[in-house]
Amino acid sequence: MKIQQIDLWVSNLEEVVIFYRDTLEFPLTLWKATEATFQIGNSLLRFIKDSEAKDTFYHFAFNIHSNMFSKAKLWLQERVTLSIEEGKDEVEYSGLFKARSCYFQDLAGNIVEFIAREAITPKSHAMHFTSNNVIEISEIGLTTHNIIEFADKIMELAIPSQDEIIVDEPEHLNFMGHQEDGVYILLGPVGRRWLFSDKRAIASPVTIYTDKGIISNVL
Repeated sequence: MKIQQIDLWVSNLEEVVIFYRDTLEFPLTLWKATEATFQIGNSLLRFIKDSEAKDTFYHFAFNIHSNMFSKAKLWLQERVTLSIEEGKDEVEYSGLFKARSCYFQDLAGNIVEFIAREAITPKSHAMHFTSNNVIEISEIGLTTHNIIEFADKIMELAIPSQDEIIVDEPEHLNFMGHQEDGVYILLGPVGRRWLFSDKRAIASPVTIYTDKGIISNVL
């Protein structure tokens, strides 16, 4: 499964656009009064303006080239304040998810992650990190009170659970996707704390366009 596009709702569209265009240097492909779209490697990130979405926020991640993590972290530190978890500003994952990642918050309060998956994402020959080393959107959180309902919808698109079962528990996150792709829908419950933040997940509206089909909690 690959994520082709995600639609996210924000109240401060202009600030968010300037941040992603000028600070993170992603190509802006569309900007009008009610929406803006950025090219994130092979994916599209679309922000939709909603003045009522002041409390809305998301977690999403970007895959970067597997050998560029240290350079990416330095690049980010020149632009943003990295988030801290247990005194550290990065984390190393082992096992199935062997990777290194770091987190920060954007101007809409979204929890953004840069992740280098050692065995999955390709290497780069670039001497310096730029936004061109961002390969794709690799994770998007889908928070809901109806875990089983949305799990069924996702699995109907032939997108499996990494754990092979669906767990509907207060602190559990279901990784929906194929390990070899390194791309996941993170299906989790309302109230779960997101790593590298003090924020508890809320059921923010999101539409996820994948190469298998579309998942949305937008009415």
